[in-house]
Amino acid sequence: MAPKGYRIRMMEPGEARELMAIERRAEATLIALGKAELAEAPPPEIGDFVRLLVENEVFVAEHKRSGEAVGFVAAHDLPDLYWIAELSVDPAHGRRGIGRALVGAVLERARWFQHRAVGLTTCADIPVGAPFYETSGFTKIPGDDCPPWLRDLRQVETPPGSDPATRCAMIRWL
Repeated sequence: MAPKGYRIRMMEPGEARELMAIERRAEATLIALGKAELAEAPPPEIGDFVRLLVENEVFVAEHKRSGEAVGFVAAHDLPDLYWIAELSVDPAHGRRGIGRALVGAVLERARWFQHRAVGLTTCADIPVGAPFYETSGFTKIPGDDCPPWLRDLRQVETPPGSDPATRCAMIRWL
């Protein structure tokens, strides 16, 4: 499932700071792609990040030779749906299929637990957002078709200072 030279595994105790550093480096890519408002937001507190990790199942992409974590995806159960809460890949290891492999791990986990679909929210206006997920079989849910709970979740997952109109909900039926 992982690209050559990498493997996907579950998160191990003590990795929170390393994964948080990956998220910050990945955020720098978003800023470079036009999400300048992210640069103005205060960095997340380690406690908030640990809470994200604890509330989710976390799959980690690891470089086989060095054992270094290079990306992760955090996902959790919702009724009839498996939800991707966060996906980050270290830009130094980008464009190698790591993000796609992490999404693949989530899809397999969702199938294993007999979920009907996998969902997420993402930036609609940058290449590493909605266009990336569309190549993995996800479809945008038009705003008018989003149930209230999904509109609320999209709002919650919109980064501070970002325009909620640039965030979209997506789903992949299994």
